[in-house]
Amino acid sequence: MLLMVMISGCSTEKIAVKMALPLMEGQYLSLQEEADPKLAENALPASLKMMEGFLKEDNKNPELLMRLSEGFCSYSFSFVEEIDPDRAAALYQRGRNFAIRAIAVETGIKNLSGLNLDQFNAAIAKMGKENVPALFWLGQCWGGWLMLSLDIPKAFVGVSKVESLMKRVLDLDASYHYAGPHVFLGAFYGSRSKLLGGDPEKSQYHFNQSLALTKNRFLLARVLYAKTYAVQVQDKKLFMEQLDAVMKSPGNVLPAQRLANEVAKIKAKRLLEMVDELF
Repeated sequence: MLLMVMISGCSTEKIAVKMALPLMEGQYLSLQEEADPKLAENALPASLKMMEGFLKEDNKNPELLMRLSEGFCSYSFSFVEEIDPDRAAALYQRGRNFAIRAIAVETGIKNLSGLNLDQFNAAIAKMGKENVPALFWLGQCWGGWLMLSLDIPKAFVGVSKVESLMKRVLDLDASYHYAGPHVFLGAFYGSRSKLLGGDPEKSQYHFNQSLALTKNRFLLARVLYAKTYAVQVQDKKLFMEQLDAVMKSPGNVLPAQRLANEVAKIKAKRLLEMVDELF
């Protein structure tokens, strides 16, 4: 073992982290398949802190950085933003920073978010399919933070970058994370009025594409379709149809995303209770 360490130039701590990654991946898959959202909510913080501990021993591990970005983004969206928006915004920022670090390791670009728009677009145009996970979760975290920070003037500076970023992911792999780029862009264009840069036609197109690609099995797409596009255009019929479909769908319609679908049911129930306020 000592000889292997000397030859590889790796510390024993880094080797230990690399050996632990397959176990961590199993834990990740198990959480995605969890049917009890409360159990997952309680388990996720410990899992994230464990990964942060691993990162201290191997701070340029792109897989760890990407998983941390995904983890903080998913935890904030699923369990925090509707209860404590300020905390959720901070968690989204934390996830965004991990994604930026992952991209720096993968590409050598150390401050992607700090580039001006032209530089930013040129940089992401050079990235390929191997960079999709980090780019996607950067967009998700950044977009989540933006939606909770619209009262901060500097937040608007990032809107064009986030749009370009997710359009690039769409070009590279439209099916990534259950048509995630389409879901994101559907919500992105559907959550704002035309005066504030929204585009109902684009929103509807992206949501329909996401539902077609996943055969209606990724229920969060239906929830966001109702919450953003249907509310923005005041289509109560569509709102009810999408949320009723979520409530009637079995949680195991997509076993690999059981937790996301159970979270979708919780969010759908809340929205249905607000129907008189929204229309």
